[in-house]
Amino acid sequence: MHIGIITCEILRREIKEAVEKTGVDEIFLVLPETSNPAINALSRRVNKRFLSELAKDNVNIKIKEKTIEKVEKEIRESGIGNSVIIEVMELRMHDCPNKLLAEIEEGIKKMSAFVDCVLLGYGLCGSTASKIERVIRKAKVPVAIPRGRKGEILNNCIEIALGGERAQELLREEPGTFFMTPAGASIIKEPQVILESAINIMAGGMNRSAAVDTPRIIKLMRNHYRRVVKICHSEADERDEKYTETVENFAKEFGLEIQIEYGASKIMLEALEKTKFIFSSK
Repeated sequence: MHIGIITCEILRREIKEAVEKTGVDEIFLVLPETSNPAINALSRRVNKRFLSELAKDNVNIKIKEKTIEKVEKEIRESGIGNSVIIEVMELRMHDCPNKLLAEIEEGIKKMSAFVDCVLLGYGLCGSTASKIERVIRKAKVPVAIPRGRKGEILNNCIEIALGGERAQELLREEPGTFFMTPAGASIIKEPQVILESAINIMAGGMNRSAAVDTPRIIKLMRNHYRRVVKICHSEADERDEKYTETVENFAKEFGLEIQIEYGASKIMLEALEKTKFIFSSK
């Protein structure tokens, strides 16, 4: 079975566990089909960060970087029976939801030529459920995306890690709550960059001027935010010195309290099982 995965790099912990669940040891990380050195360099940097998590504790897996075209060729010519093909998109693609959705749709189209199903490591991320459902319905292979208990597409990576109900409960308890994950903190360590990226998630494609108005963002942050939720997948995350330092610096910058919440990969694993179930029932 060949499983395609299109994901934001922020979900690298969840995707690692999903890959481990498949038991497949033939992994491909997708490179862009371009001769532009800048784009290639960016893609390799993103893949390298993703690989640092994927290869951890997995000494037996084989990971190669190739374009989709070359991945398909190797699978066919080498007679590979099982593989996972992962296209990793950079963190701030959510700044432009329409562009992100177009990239996801194109990725599904290319992978559909040789994979059996596709798993999306995304929530709504600034788009609408109707637009994403349309892309899923159009696909030539089964496509699954993390969903809540009622089948709704979750809003973002925070809801994928904590569950939609828990994330919303925390926001009802304290509307001025900011969420941070280990992957996000390791990629964008500076408080200002973290803040701008998060505001862009919320602004999406509806209010681009608000997303880049840094002085206004800082004022809103200091006036309306009260705490930062530090999401940990394990005790190791809780003890991680670099993660702790990033969270503490961010909290100090904006005068926030710190609260620890434990996240899990359960929702992503459920989505993976859904792709295989849909495929086997066809």
